[in-house]
Amino acid sequence: MLTIRPAAPADVEEVHALLRETWRATYDPIIGPEKVREITARWHAPDALARSIADERGVFLVAERDGALAAMSFASPDGEGAVCLRQLYVRPGAQGGGIGRRLLEATLAPFGDAETWLEVEARNERAIAFYARCGFGQAAPRASCGDRTDLASLRMFRRPRPDLTLRPVRDDDAQDLFGLLTLCFAEYPGCFTDPHGDLPDLRAPASHVAGKPGAAFWAVEDGRGRVGACVMADFPETGTAELHRLYVRPDLRRRGLGERLVRIVEEHARAGAARRIVFWSDTRFTGAHRLYERLGYRRSPLTRDLGDISNSVEFHFAKEL
Repeated sequence: MLTIRPAAPADVEEVHALLRETWRATYDPIIGPEKVREITARWHAPDALARSIADERGVFLVAERDGALAAMSFASPDGEGAVCLRQLYVRPGAQGGGIGRRLLEATLAPFGDAETWLEVEARNERAIAFYARCGFGQAAPRASCGDRTDLASLRMFRRPRPDLTLRPVRDDDAQDLFGLLTLCFAEYPGCFTDPHGDLPDLRAPASHVAGKPGAAFWAVEDGRGRVGACVMADFPETGTAELHRLYVRPDLRRRGLGERLVRIVEEHARAGAARRIVFWSDTRFTGAHRLYERLGYRRSPLTRDLGDISNSVEFHFAKEL
């Protein structure tokens, strides 16, 4: 049985022990045991934890499973109208069972629809994947929520506002999807949508993926029920996943949504035992190429000419998982 409750002063020593254990398991291979001991002694000292528990502006929670402390979290306002998730750690033996997600939602619930951000060590790939699944994406730099100079590099994430809902596509999304692609294509001279020719997968998108083993097609719905972004993935051959149809409406960009959708595809690919992801992208989509390259995708020498209404020529990208 899992119980999530506010932390109390009596929890300090047990929380400190949990943080020592979690940091050693996570960061010993990344920054070395000596640096881990030094940082843990400073950042997670009992007096520092006691101050955080006593902070009336923040939310400090612990999760107990069968009476034993399994996880902790702490979030508080950043002074600029947003909320910083300052700590969320799950004991190594308790990871992978959904405790982290439940604790995250319980921690953020008191702050309503406030924008949320956090910092994560760039080499902590498991944490990055977890936050991506929970709706976080890379954000522009801003003031740090703590002294992180001891770590080699950082990524900052911002959670999209809760007026966006990720869900599987439906066949009745076809009109919205055509509209989304038309809007995105209009940014590039000579780029057009042709629903009767080169976009057959969008005529009945849910039915299209239903006939392909392992395939998935997601839509992001805004607060007015319109599709504002989408992405699709399938498995063209054993060990390889292919990304398709990543589009984000212009007014929803710069919120980390594109990266979030790529991360979802990567998690889906790993779950399907894929060892790499490939895709093709129009040579004119230079903004998208910058995102892909930042996320570790590399352009190969391959190109292909689609012979479509837009005279599209595409680059080939790939990433090893």
